[in-house]
Amino acid sequence: MAVVKIELELDWFNEENSLDDVIKDEVIANLQNRLVANAEKEITESLNKIVHGMATKVADGFLEETLKTKIEDLQIPYKESCWSSEVKLIPISQYVGMRYEKYLNEKKFTSNGEIPRYRDDAKLSISEYFINNYLEKELSAKVSGMIQKARKDAEETIVKALENNLKEQLSVDIINRLNIPKMLDSLQTKALEFEKEE
Repeated sequence: MAVVKIELELDWFNEENSLDDVIKDEVIANLQNRLVANAEKEITESLNKIVHGMATKVADGFLEETLKTKIEDLQIPYKESCWSSEVKLIPISQYVGMRYEKYLNEKKFTSNGEIPRYRDDAKLSISEYFINNYLEKELSAKVSGMIQKARKDAEETIVKALENNLKEQLSVDIINRLNIPKMLDSLQTKALEFEKEE
């Protein structure tokens, strides 16, 4: 077995402190430095996120307000017809509204809501298609409800009419069968007979 001797010359080590105290102080200082560095890093990252969020919010608000005022003032040239050479300046919001209205009213769909192969096959605009679909669903539900109600009311009316008719016919039939005039005559004759017997 080999024996190795190591000699260290420590200039930072003074003899007043023990080697254990120096190492312990050095380890604690190193740990403190690491903890402080980690805390600084986490605080810096969270502050950067907060500052970035606030800066984004402020910048978005500023851009939104600036663009809103600019867009309100912004005008673009517009020709009403392709045959005319007259150009008008209109606000961009009006132009967007006109384009949107044109898009809603332009015939682009077949009656089934499909995109047609040929331009002449286009029968419905997007607004007409959605309105027709909505109305079809609503009306079919309401019409079927009305039909069911009408059928039920008709059945109830027929049943009541039959009941009343049967009651009237039974009453007349019973009265005819009873033959009340003959019964009255026979009662009178019997009453006369009783009177004679007395």
